[in-house]
Amino acid sequence: MFDQLSLNILDIGMNSLAAGATVLRITVIENAEHDWLVIRIRDNGHGMDQKTLPEILARNASTKASRKKPIGLGLALLRQTSEMCGGAFHVHSALGEGTGVTASMRASHVDRPPLGDLNATIFALCAANPTVDIQLNCESNGEKFHFSSQEGKYNEPRRTQEAQRQGTATGLAA
Repeated sequence: MFDQLSLNILDIGMNSLAAGATVLRITVIENAEHDWLVIRIRDNGHGMDQKTLPEILARNASTKASRKKPIGLGLALLRQTSEMCGGAFHVHSALGEGTGVTASMRASHVDRPPLGDLNATIFALCAANPTVDIQLNCESNGEKFHFSSQEGKYNEPRRTQEAQRQGTATGLAA
């Protein structure tokens, strides 16, 4: 078991990047009123076929061909944490469509690891492949936050130029 949930997110996110994802969406929902923490990780990578997915979950296997022993523990460790903390774990994957992982758990459970340094996790994923759109959506008791590593990347100069033109036009009119 990882000592921080953000390390689970990092592990699964790195697997998404290795699977050719161009978009990686990470959602963290905390709800104190209902005592739940939900983590969702979705990508549009290669995905897994319906034969491979049960093998990955049953044997803690890995699809990474570069490993001497195809052992993958990321999903197994998150599943263990979810179930140990009174929650549920689900993986959906389709070949050519990507993979989605959802882990839920009781937020107040004594065995639930802390969320950890989510900022460092997102930064590491962004640095690992700057062309991938890493998206983070957080919701905590009704408050929402959204981050996209590609937001404004291509539109920012145009917005800045428009703002300068509007400022100049306003200045001329005065």
